[in-house]
Amino acid sequence: MDDVVKIVVERQYASNPIDYERLVSLVESTDERVVLTEGGVPVSVLFPAGVVARLEHWARADFATPTPIPQAEEGEDANEPGWDVGRLRIEPLANPREYGPYTRYVRADGRRVSFVRSGTVVAVQLTADEAAWLEDRAMHKRQGYMDPKQAAAFEEFLARQPPVGEQ
Repeated sequence: MDDVVKIVVERQYASNPIDYERLVSLVESTDERVVLTEGGVPVSVLFPAGVVARLEHWARADFATPTPIPQAEEGEDANEPGWDVGRLRIEPLANPREYGPYTRYVRADGRRVSFVRSGTVVAVQLTADEAAWLEDRAMHKRQGYMDPKQAAAFEEFLARQPPVGEQ
């Protein structure tokens, strides 16, 4: 697996409300993820859109339909502050919001957020739990994958090997 580089933004040092224009611009220009934390604990992750596409390809390879991602109980969010901490909550679908050249769209599940510039998705914000789940599933699935050409070569190699007792 490739080395993962991430940029961590602690909530107490970020502007209130969060300056998504700056963060999405950082994701787009560096092609690295930005992790929003609160008290050192990741709460959400902004990924370059291509990274999310790659992770979803591998993580969901075994599933014919979308797989529900395990979510925290809603009751755990009861004591959260009212200001934006970069934590994704279920949001109603509303009018898209503009952040400089970026437009923020809440996806149909109410948790994922896409950022679009000039009609192209450039970044996706996921909860920290979903990001960890996708990365873990993608890593394990990708490590177990062998393309057909490689699989045929491996079968040929195994066929040329002497039986175990004759070595």
